Amino acid sequence: MVEIANYEDLIDTHGAEPAQYLRDEFFKRIQSWVRPGDQSSIQKNNSYLVVLKGVSTPAELELATAKLTRIFEQPYVLLGQPTAINIHVGFALLEGTSKNIQSEIKKARIALRQAKKSDELYRIFNIDTQNRLDDHYNLIKSLEDAVELGEFQLYYQPKIHAGFGNLVGAEALIRWHTKDNKVLLPYHFIDVAERHEVIRPITWWVIKSAVAQLAKWPSQLGISVNTPPSLLLDDEIFSVVHDALQIFDIKPSRLTLEVTENIMISNPDLVLSQLARLRELGVQISIDDFGTGYSSLAYFRNLPADELKIDKSFVMPMLESKKDEVIVKAVIDLAHNFSLKVVAEGVEDEATAKRLSELGCDHLQGFVFDKPLPIQEFEKRHLT
Repeated sequence: MVEIANYEDLIDTHGAEPAQYLRDEFFKRIQSWVRPGDQSSIQKNNSYLVVLKGVSTPAELELATAKLTRIFEQPYVLLGQPTAINIHVGFALLEGTSKNIQSEIKKARIALRQAKKSDELYRIFNIDTQNRLDDHYNLIKSLEDAVELGEFQLYYQPKIHAGFGNLVGAEALIRWHTKDNKVLLPYHFIDVAERHEVIRPITWWVIKSAVAQLAKWPSQLGISVNTPPSLLLDDEIFSVVHDALQIFDIKPSRLTLEVTENIMISNPDLVLSQLARLRELGVQISIDDFGTGYSSLAYFRNLPADELKIDKSFVMPMLESKKDEVIVKAVIDLAHNFSLKVVAEGVEDEATAKRLSELGCDHLQGFVFDKPLPIQEFEKRHLT
């Protein structure tokens, strides 16, 4: 299966009619690759199906691919300008005496998707790829079911005032209680959820549930929730946050939305605008994992945030590593110079907590105070 790469981008760049010229040239060149004994047909989505007769080993596919590469080496002259026609290819080798051509086409499409995803010229289908994809799609379906069945729970990890040692709030962290009685941490499923629409209902549920819980706590406590980068740029987040605060009559400043700093990489101007709009609602903005991502002073100067969270990769070794301690101190001083609070995460022992307090850190979070806990246990330990 051969497909012209990024056809929609070609339309955006050159316009619909010139892009059609490129598409026609793509099909013309593919036909020059097809031998008299092969079978071929145009498919949907600007792809071309070719059944290569007598090609049955990876080595033979290498030769066929080399010829295809040569065919597309020369750019196409479009409106007087040389324009490359890029392609992706998915191969499936016919197994044994299988006559199920539709099954082989499906495998070739799977390999094509893998080639596009990895931005490679081609991929050859193998059973491991199929198994991974099956697991991937099964996980998506399970996540969708989990939303409907209420299998997610929020756990709460305390945030402590560095100077006085009292509770100032908590971070709400999602856990998935599966049908088979497992408790899955976010790293098991959040990456997949973020690549699909299921992250939206999960995140909206987290925000609403956290705010609902906050309504039951003393008014001096706050709560933090993680916000996926894709949804920070989704305007629906404004109505979700606003409605949750209104329904439960919560002062907006008690809610903190945590965003990772690497969200600035793709479209910093839009991100800054969205963060500013969220702050207009009165909520707090925290930059999570600070120091591990974008870290540009050019955007930091105008950053609409209230808090920085120093990543645990700097906090945990700081007593043994002078360089890490210097970084921690520099972040604290920089943040305070911009009137930002500082939270250190990954505080594992009393000595580290004491040193962070001496350096002027505002709030602390880590296992020395407690691990993330189910709500009943959190309230029993920290609110009674």
